[in-house]
Amino acid sequence: MNRILFIFLLLTTRTAVAMDTLFTHPLYPPLVYEGDEYNFYKYTPKYVPEDMLHCFKILGTSGAGNLERFSARSRDEVMERGIFDRGYRLRKEFCLEGFSTFTHYFHRHGIYYPYAMQTFILLSFHQYLNGDRITWHQNKSAALKNRHGENDAWKKRTRQLFKPVKEDPVILESEPVITPEDAFFQW
Repeated sequence: MNRILFIFLLLTTRTAVAMDTLFTHPLYPPLVYEGDEYNFYKYTPKYVPEDMLHCFKILGTSGAGNLERFSARSRDEVMERGIFDRGYRLRKEFCLEGFSTFTHYFHRHGIYYPYAMQTFILLSFHQYLNGDRITWHQNKSAALKNRHGENDAWKKRTRQLFKPVKEDPVILESEPVITPEDAFFQW
């Protein structure tokens, strides 16, 4: 009897944690994650997202109450306050101030300033939660609005860090061809 109860409890707990769908969107793939794969409140290095959908998955685990308040905000409030009142957490946990493959995605699109990256992510996630079409170009221009100086400084910093190292020219020594005139003057 105990074995049957144990197996029953094991199967019911396994199926309850198997696949959780956080959100579905009519235009984009649903946010699905495996059990307790993410917890936005606990920092670990695995939280550096691979792409924007993975980023949305991680943000989706921040709690139903937070997401409900966040989706009810206006676009200006999202730009000003973010998903939480403290926006530095998102920049730190997603390694936006460092150089990961996720930040290279933004670099390819011309966004270098971490605060602009954060704003771009939050505006896109806000549109995803509300079921709107994500306006990538408008989000980029809104994220960089009045921040072009900082963006250029971060771009310059990136170029300094990844500047290719110039090697000294290698001089190949070969035996010179000695002409009769050279032999005469060396004598």
